[in-house]
Amino acid sequence: MTDDRLADQVRTLLRNSGRTRPFRRGEVLIAEGAPSDEVLLIETGKVKVVLHGPNGADSILGFYGAGELMGEMGVMGDRPRSADVIARTPGAALHVDAHTFRTLLRDHPPLAAHVTDVLSKRLFQADQRQRLHASFEVSVRVAKQLLSWAHSSGEPVDGGGLRVKGLTQLEIAQFVTASAKTVDHVLKQLRSDKLLETGRRSYVLPDPPLLERCLADPEWRPGRHDVSRFSGRPDNFAQPDSTRAC
Repeated sequence: MTDDRLADQVRTLLRNSGRTRPFRRGEVLIAEGAPSDEVLLIETGKVKVVLHGPNGADSILGFYGAGELMGEMGVMGDRPRSADVIARTPGAALHVDAHTFRTLLRDHPPLAAHVTDVLSKRLFQADQRQRLHASFEVSVRVAKQLLSWAHSSGEPVDGGGLRVKGLTQLEIAQFVTASAKTVDHVLKQLRSDKLLETGRRSYVLPDPPLLERCLADPEWRPGRHDVSRFSGRPDNFAQPDSTRAC
């Protein structure tokens, strides 16, 4: 069975076992510390997973949209919620109570296989994010993450560029674990290098391959080097290490 068919089968199974409710932008769908009494399947809209730090600083662990499961780890482990899930846009989520979800896991191997795959992918993404944060300074983290989002969910623009929509500068800062002021400075540097164009919650990479080549040079930093030397693609130019991207 293909991944898409398996996912469709799982969603149908969950829809037959839960109830869909709308949510508003900014609504907390899952609250850190609360009992894990249900699993959510995002039907429409977008959410973010937010971890509250001991010093009051928030970190965003991930962005998710339609078709994504939320809260399954807490239910499976019967542990309190470890983070908030907050709506970034209006939408709707299917709510399946914890007992029903655990019964479905036991009785339907395709659901168990799908959840195992989801958990595996999220653990991999968490590991890659940790590597990114441990290995690179903020300016490179921001550039790499914008490029990653552009490739995974960006929309094409004229001239071969990619646009990332819907993110605030604060959300970028919380995702890369930096201050909003620092991220604002990095975005200005990327604009000065003509590697980025910004609008209201809009980030356009006009030449993603050029940014990739810049990032492949371990000495490159936004705003500090002439990017024209990366405009070609010499045969011996080092390619980006995809294992280090988030």
